[in-house]
Amino acid sequence: MRAEWAKALCFAISECHPDDAKQIMAAALDDMAAGSPPKAFPFCDIRSDADWWADCAHPAELECYFSSALKRLGNRALGVKARKRLFVALWQSFPLADRQAFLSRVDADGRFCKGGA
Repeated sequence: MRAEWAKALCFAISECHPDDAKQIMAAALDDMAAGSPPKAFPFCDIRSDADWWADCAHPAELECYFSSALKRLGNRALGVKARKRLFVALWQSFPLADRQAFLSRVDADGRFCKGGA
């Protein structure tokens, strides 16, 4: 039965418009790759590879790739989930004082965030 489902999936992907197929497959791979992949994961550990590369990269390189990646993600199926993870990582990279200053500027009445940043 498993082989038949795999064959049906391959057929469905081949019949999709290439842009639709890319979005569907990217979203599926993103869901499958969440967290630590099992040892037999066939697509390697891209998060560890990215961490290693980022440790070696120049800050200007990091900024350029980050900016380009955000533009490239756009409104793709993977884009919304990925941009949320990137937003959280970016937000957490700011010192608490900067987060609080930002929130006080965009939410002067404190309706959005009560007591924490």
